[in-house]
Amino acid sequence: MDNIVIINRPIQEVFAFVTDHANDKQWKPFVVESRQVSAGPINVGTMFEVTVVSWNRHIPGHVEVLEYEPYRWYAYKSHSQPLPFIASLSFTPTPSGTAIRGDVKFQARGAWRWLTPLLLIIIRSQSKQTFARLKKVMDGADSQRAPASQIKV
Repeated sequence: MDNIVIINRPIQEVFAFVTDHANDKQWKPFVVESRQVSAGPINVGTMFEVTVVSWNRHIPGHVEVLEYEPYRWYAYKSHSQPLPFIASLSFTPTPSGTAIRGDVKFQARGAWRWLTPLLLIIIRSQSKQTFARLKKVMDGADSQRAPASQIKV
C-alpha cells in the first residue's frame, strides 16, 4: 500500500513533526493518546506509547523506531496486537515543500492473516484520509508561519 502527499512546508519541519509520534493525535484520527516513553532524542530504538480507537475500543500499543535518516527516510513498527505492522515514509524536497511517500506492511498472524486483504482495503482508505489531514494540519499552519513543533489542531 503506497500513498503520496505534498506538504507546503520545508522538509526539516515536516520530518520533525511526522517522526515525533507525540504529534500523532494531531493528524491521525484514530490516535487518542501518544507520548515518547524512552529517553533522549528520536532515533533508532526510540519507543512511543500510543493509544488508538478501533471499533469503539481504546487499544494501547507501542511504536518502535526502526530506521531514522533525517530528512530522507523513517520506518517504525507498531507492536499493537493483533495487527502489528511496519510503516515506512520517504521524504523528498519539492519546489513547493516536501513530498512524503508512505507504505505499510502488515505482519498479521493466525486467523488475522486471512483478513489482511479486507483490512488493506480499509487501511488504504484511512491512509489517504490521514495524509489529507496531515496536509491540512501542516499547510494550515503555514499561513501562521508557526514552527511545526507548535502546530495544534
